[in-house]
Amino acid sequence: MMGPPRREASRIDEKLAEKGEKNVWSLEFFPPKTSEGLANLFSQYWVASDTRFQHAIDLVRYIRAKHGDYFCIGVAGYPEGLNEDTQRSMYNELEFLKQKQDAGAQFIVTQFFYDTDRFLSWVRLCRERGITVPIIPGIMPIQNYNSFRRMSNLCRVHVPPALLSSLEPLKMDDAKVKEYGVRLAEKMVARIRAETDIRAFHIYTLNLEKSTTQLIQAADVPYGRPSTPPLTHVQAAAKSPSANWPTVSGWETWDEFPNGRYGDSRSPAFGELDGYGASLKVPPEDARKLWGAPVDEDDIARLFTAYVEGKLSCIPWCDIPVWDETVQLLPSLLRLNRPKSEGGKSWWTVGSQPAVDGIDSADPTFGFGPSNGFIFQKSFVELFVTESEKQALVQAIRASPVPVTYFAGTSNPKDFETNVEPNGLNAVTWGVFPGKEVAQSTIIEEHSFRAWCEEAFAIWREWELLFPPRSATHKLLRNIHDTRWLVTVVHHDYKDPEALWKLLESL
Repeated sequence: MMGPPRREASRIDEKLAEKGEKNVWSLEFFPPKTSEGLANLFSQYWVASDTRFQHAIDLVRYIRAKHGDYFCIGVAGYPEGLNEDTQRSMYNELEFLKQKQDAGAQFIVTQFFYDTDRFLSWVRLCRERGITVPIIPGIMPIQNYNSFRRMSNLCRVHVPPALLSSLEPLKMDDAKVKEYGVRLAEKMVARIRAETDIRAFHIYTLNLEKSTTQLIQAADVPYGRPSTPPLTHVQAAAKSPSANWPTVSGWETWDEFPNGRYGDSRSPAFGELDGYGASLKVPPEDARKLWGAPVDEDDIARLFTAYVEGKLSCIPWCDIPVWDETVQLLPSLLRLNRPKSEGGKSWWTVGSQPAVDGIDSADPTFGFGPSNGFIFQKSFVELFVTESEKQALVQAIRASPVPVTYFAGTSNPKDFETNVEPNGLNAVTWGVFPGKEVAQSTIIEEHSFRAWCEEAFAIWREWELLFPPRSATHKLLRNIHDTRWLVTVVHHDYKDPEALWKLLESL
């Protein structure tokens, strides 16, 4: 529970008690650091719903006072602190943890970490401070490179240099990254069990089951069905554990690879694997240093251009440098992104892919999956354009002799256009491997586009809030949010790598 008003907290804990639930995890919400513009927003909307529940310890005290020892209460622990001053923050956190324990907390679940040395030192400090309740380490197996870097940066989790060096040559191969993530988690668990009395671990699964079950098997952790109260024969027929509870060896999800927003929305791996949704992906202070204070659309276009050229490490929608495959598209992307005053179109791209026709699956840039396979890609691009430019683009798509599909939307969910049939899927990357079905790793379809469109425009608003309401930058970003379209275009002739770019540049 996170900061509910007292009456809501009372309703929730009473409902839990009625259902026989015994365990409660009390968490505290931390608003992000504010800039001048964000401070205005938070002063209006970030108001505690109940001043008696400002901190997690308040909820611990309340539950203990009302329910006695009925609930087993857990709290969060931060082995690396909560801000940039790690040492100072860590010692403050230890004092807070001790207070939560004294108030009635009975176990601690930690934030995920990758530096086992730091974690073990923190555990020793906890015990020296008199924190005696069980500590449950939070283990997050690395699922793919991008989500790993994003989550680590957002949560300010220290990543040992040796770990980064080991991942660097693997980062383009999801399967190898996932395998490395499992091996790393195994070593972390084994060391913690060997050097402490800790035997319980909390796994952050990100809705992906395979790495967790592999970790459980390798770590020799007891695994069984959950304990449940006796059921009547009617309840048992409806809730048979044998029918619904998976075994480690015999059950896997149908799609385990993290597909991000270019995946099948039915997949458990769909969506950006960081849990943060629409956000700038960097702290406000860093955002202003990176992107300055643009005052016109040419300034925006120059930021996108600098990112494509590799002169800027990230933009609000993309928090990692452009991929190697983007180098092939550099001339075309520059012509799209550059300001109109400098000969470009001022069409700002947030996603793109070149066409590939049967390249070896071991290729360092485009390859994925098992060896001796072949990889295919359709070219696509995703960009912000004006209303009139969107109309011209749609007319050109309709006139194309070769199939070209598109999705288009604005900040208003009612504004949506496409020439794709309802429930139609656009597989834009696939692989053919010996003895296996065709693997479609990248799919663009309506549900995923709508979800991404909403997030993409929300990011304009997040950026806008970094600046005072009446400033030129605030007005510019609000106008872009209100007037531009996000358009995704897929050209289906994967044998012609220039087809899509010729179509766009002809307008």
